[in-house]
Amino acid sequence: MKSESSLLHGNTNIDLPNSVGFFSWNVPENMVYGDEIFAFIYGLPMNDLEAGAPIEKVVANIDDGDRQRVAKALHETIITGRACHQSYAITHPTGRRVVVTAKGRCFRDAEGVPSIYAGTVTAFEARPGTESDDPLESHCIAALNIANTRRHALAARYLSSALNVLRLRQ
Repeated sequence: MKSESSLLHGNTNIDLPNSVGFFSWNVPENMVYGDEIFAFIYGLPMNDLEAGAPIEKVVANIDDGDRQRVAKALHETIITGRACHQSYAITHPTGRRVVVTAKGRCFRDAEGVPSIYAGTVTAFEARPGTESDDPLESHCIAALNIANTRRHALAARYLSSALNVLRLRQ
């Protein structure tokens, strides 16, 4: 039986902790386009992202506790044009969980209208049981959320790196 990743993407060799997904969102048309890694992280069929998927479909599986915060940050980035750094959890309908770190910015057209939101995502598979058994990992995740909320990009980058190191040791 094929796994979710092979059914959706054909590639079961994605090294998630060492992969970066790329996306662009045509804001006026509300269409998100992404590569295979982005599709894998969000659990979307690649053909949906090749044709363009509405942002609502992309964010549908973001955990309820994170979805409002992410939506607010996206809105603020579209309005201000400032860079956005967010970390959040996604739970797929299959039960697969990933923790995502997303970075992006909304660019404006010649008239100053928000036009293209482009960025990258990295992720790691969350261990079963939803929350980490490692208190250091849990504290790093909490600190990463605080750093992102306060827009401390350098602290968020270091915390993301620390989380990747902790996960590689497992």
